[in-house]
Amino acid sequence: MSNARSITEEFIRNYAANSSAMNNANKISSSGGFRKLCKTDDEMLIFGDCYGSGSKPYNASVDFSGDVPVFRCSCPSRQIPCKHCLAIMYDWLAGKSFDIEAIPEDIARKREKIEKRAEKAASGESTAAAPKPNKSAAEKKLKKQREGLDLADSFVKDILEHGIGSVSKAACTQYSQLAKQLGDYYLPEPQAIMYEIIEAVQLLDAEPDDKETNKVIALCVRLSSAIHKSRDYIDKKLETGEVLPEDNILYEEMGGIWKLSQLRELGLYRENTALMQLAFTVVNDVPHKAEIDTGYWIDLDTGDIFRTENIRPYRAAKYIRSEDSSFDLYIIKELYLYPGSLNRRVRWEASEGVEVTEKDFRQVLSKADETISSAVKNAKNELKNTLSRPYAAVLIKFDRIEYAADGHGVLICGEETISLRDCSDFPSACQSLKMLAGTLSGGAVFGGLFYEAAEHRFYFSPFSIVTENDIIRL
Repeated sequence: MSNARSITEEFIRNYAANSSAMNNANKISSSGGFRKLCKTDDEMLIFGDCYGSGSKPYNASVDFSGDVPVFRCSCPSRQIPCKHCLAIMYDWLAGKSFDIEAIPEDIARKREKIEKRAEKAASGESTAAAPKPNKSAAEKKLKKQREGLDLADSFVKDILEHGIGSVSKAACTQYSQLAKQLGDYYLPEPQAIMYEIIEAVQLLDAEPDDKETNKVIALCVRLSSAIHKSRDYIDKKLETGEVLPEDNILYEEMGGIWKLSQLRELGLYRENTALMQLAFTVVNDVPHKAEIDTGYWIDLDTGDIFRTENIRPYRAAKYIRSEDSSFDLYIIKELYLYPGSLNRRVRWEASEGVEVTEKDFRQVLSKADETISSAVKNAKNELKNTLSRPYAAVLIKFDRIEYAADGHGVLICGEETISLRDCSDFPSACQSLKMLAGTLSGGAVFGGLFYEAAEHRFYFSPFSIVTENDIIRL
């Protein structure tokens, strides 16, 4: 169990919603915003009163009595932790004097409620009757989605029948209105693909290009495939009456949001899993109007490569804590897996971070593909699925990295080679790798395998290098 001595600069950064919140918290701390700073004798709680814009001071606290720290503040901010909770942690880091006091009565009551809920959960009792799945509402939503798929289908057919190169600005305006209308049918993924197609068509109209034409065709194929697969999925569920969520990637593709309790009921979880992060990036997902903090992790026991996604919609980004690179080994009591195959998305509620050892790095290396061909073989089935991500994340052992006369990098593993090329999620990784290549003599490269249809060949986008004693992020 941790206490206030767990507070470090990295601890604060990991919990802060964004850099702006950290900057504001630093200003409060450096200007002496707290007129009272307190701690309990066991240092499981720090709390204090901070000057603010209100007539009364804000009461901020950081409570370490549970599995995860609890941040409380009387200010109106919806950020958790707010700038006041961050500021009191900066005051602690700065070594300011905290008076020892008893636990405030309101926090003691809240702790007691949490403990009672935990006791009931441990004994199998429920604090409230579990809500029954609403089959009628689920069926109604499926029928509404079925109608929306017909609209999306008419969109694809109209573009292909009139010809990609002949779509006018007026037509694009109508298409944009249709894409917006699709939001009423609970189909965010088809809607996002429609917006991508419209943007690509507009670029093509302004500057005709074969590559952009191929992109529009690929997006139309992706949308058409999503429509047909989703139709079959809905029709089958309506026909059988099994309208509730199931272990199928289409549920989320069609706008469904998984609850951890649902994943558990379907058996989509693992216990006592050790994960190490291999790479991290922030993706600006314009079609979905969100920034996505994406982390790639390897299960040290199985070698499975998972991904985490922290989705921050533009309109709510300042209220959602941004994620960052993680360098510890995470021991996760319950790891929840989303439906899928390669690079499944995962989530967890609580974890314990421990320092990574050389043994852990060697364990990661032992899970890497021994040949490039084996990695490509494993990725092919995933990439054939039109609903899959644009690349398959894999870990490949290598002997050396060389550069051709035209400057492009080549990964060499035994007698096999594969060319290196950046993908949009890691746009400058190849350049970073080029600066390191001369110092590397074996290990493994973690990155994304993708297929370039126009050139009929696979490329590998490097994300990080794994050695016997480090992971080098590119």
